[in-house]
Amino acid sequence: MVITGSNLAGAINVYFGPTRAVIQTVSDTQITVRAAGAPAPGGVAVTVVTPGGRADGLSYAYLSSPTVTGVSPSTGPTTGGTEVTITGTGLTYTDQVTFNGTPATFAVRSDTTVTATSPPGSEGTVTGPTGAPSGSFTYVSEPDV
Repeated sequence: MVITGSNLAGAINVYFGPTRAVIQTVSDTQITVRAAGAPAPGGVAVTVVTPGGRADGLSYAYLSSPTVTGVSPSTGPTTGGTEVTITGTGLTYTDQVTFNGTPATFAVRSDTTVTATSPPGSEGTVTGPTGAPSGSFTYVSEPDV
């Protein structure tokens, strides 16, 4: 995260709520920090401490982890082009949808719905990475007669 302002050189600490962040770089106009782990979803005050004093007035929002509860339809041809509706919670800030690692075009419809168009893929089931929100979509080969 980048915090911008003035007279930031020499920053000693940056806090997200009561938790200290890790300062990575500092200049007179910018501080780059790694935000501390979320104590819980919601907003916290950001405080910057320099030799000249404290500055607050910023806030930072921790978001809940998104969940995926459904993928419909759950199958489509290997040629791609299937419009897939992904449902769940916390989807507002979705910044990427992939099928087996291949990025798909998508649109966030609401906090509970994202639509994506399946890219061409190989036969098999697509699932999310371990520990990440996931659903499944199975590519099927078209019949050959």
